[in-house]
Amino acid sequence: MFDKIVTVTLNPALDVTIWLETMDFNEPNHAVREEYDAGGKAVNIARVMTSLGMPVRALGLCGEDNARQFLSLLTADHVDHDFVQLEGVTRENLTIVIPDQRVLKVNRAGFSVSVEGMKRLRAKIEEEIAGVDKVLLVFAGSLPEKLTPEAYKAFLLSFRREGVAFALDNAFFHLSDIAEIKPFLIKPNLLEFRQISGSDLRTEQSIVKLARSLTSCVDHVLVSLGGKGLIYAGKESGCRIHPPQVQVKSTVGAGDTTLAAFLYSLQQGMSPCDAAIYGSAAGTASVSLDGTGVVTSQMVEEILPQVAVKGIR
Repeated sequence: MFDKIVTVTLNPALDVTIWLETMDFNEPNHAVREEYDAGGKAVNIARVMTSLGMPVRALGLCGEDNARQFLSLLTADHVDHDFVQLEGVTRENLTIVIPDQRVLKVNRAGFSVSVEGMKRLRAKIEEEIAGVDKVLLVFAGSLPEKLTPEAYKAFLLSFRREGVAFALDNAFFHLSDIAEIKPFLIKPNLLEFRQISGSDLRTEQSIVKLARSLTSCVDHVLVSLGGKGLIYAGKESGCRIHPPQVQVKSTVGAGDTTLAAFLYSLQQGMSPCDAAIYGSAAGTASVSLDGTGVVTSQMVEEILPQVAVKGIR
């Protein structure tokens, strides 16, 4: 499949999960537990693929003020990484778990990215892909401050050449952008798919129809429906996947896990629909973990027999 997979994160995060002892709006609430993980969509993808046994290279930008903490977390997860350090602080995204297990998520804005910073990252990516016959660049996650979607697209397209393919998981591209980029894969959730299309997509039939139409310019379309499963559409096949119900502890990173497991499966030689089933099982397994913990192959294998699938037209 691909000789090298490189993930690119322009707006990483320290994912902080805090469990509260009480929920009181008049008195201070005390944390009974805290967990920190290196985060950002492309970072999560690299962590999961590494956990599943697939080597990837994680590149990106991070703030120099807390780079040591961020990079040490990636090292602890055995992720092969090389980040450009810029002036500022890598944002902290907060997940607050209150005593009744409801969750409040707060995503903070990232640092500002200079033109020089983007040039340094571009040089690093070019160095990574030089001389590689077939490489997949995974561009996933939100935009840092002051970087427009147009500038991001231009940055991405600057790497387009024979043998280089793109996987996208972003919320700011539109149908015209996707038609221009012609990515190998996109993986929006339903809200993002609505934003991409500019349509409400109120029925499953409308979601399937759009996903199928996009295969004219995208090899693989994965639409995450959260707890309701996954729709996969490819140039030669398609399927609707229903995962089992599990106890949900955290949904942070579940979509990233699905994408990572799908790519891992394709690299292992699975058919696209089988890879989508494996991805759905991995995403389901991930929501049973606290914080943004990463799944293992054993966890995915335990879920797989419970996944239901049918073809789509």
